[in-house]
Amino acid sequence: MSKLHDLYKRTYSLSEEKDEEFFNCVRDYYFTEEFQSLKPYIQHGSINLIQHINSVSYMSYRIAKKLKLDYYKTARGALLHDLFYYDWHDPDPSHRLHGYFHPGFALKNARELSRKNELELSPLEENIIKRHMFPLTVIPPKFKESILVCLVDKYVATKEIIICSSEKRSKSFFKEVKGDNK
Repeated sequence: MSKLHDLYKRTYSLSEEKDEEFFNCVRDYYFTEEFQSLKPYIQHGSINLIQHINSVSYMSYRIAKKLKLDYYKTARGALLHDLFYYDWHDPDPSHRLHGYFHPGFALKNARELSRKNELELSPLEENIIKRHMFPLTVIPPKFKESILVCLVDKYVATKEIIICSSEKRSKSFFKEVKGDNK
């Protein structure tokens, strides 16, 4: 298997103990009630929003570190990139153009969460959140880290859609992940 696939699988077994440096980057957002409230929402197939965000954030963090980019802000911006509090699959008319509008909702929510916890989003973190859906959001990402998160988000979404495209694929993947966690 590819290194990216192995890195993606690794995101299903994150722990504060094994991944202390990553959690040190995101801890002040990750353990908030607001962030943890995302668990019930499905992102793609049967994969919930927090798992999707974990995958995007951890993979972006690791790749940014390898590329000598700002891995701290990359991990944080990626953690907040899908900070919306609704199930976009619901037929509610306000969710119709989710792909176009949720980066703005996520940025608004990230700003509110930051203020509430006496934190401040950097311009880099804001750009990661606001531009992660490029080219749906027509203005491209401004920073290398923003481009990275945009690409990783697309990779992760594609993996999730493929994994959940059939019961056989899903069972095989989760069996593979479980086998790696023994």
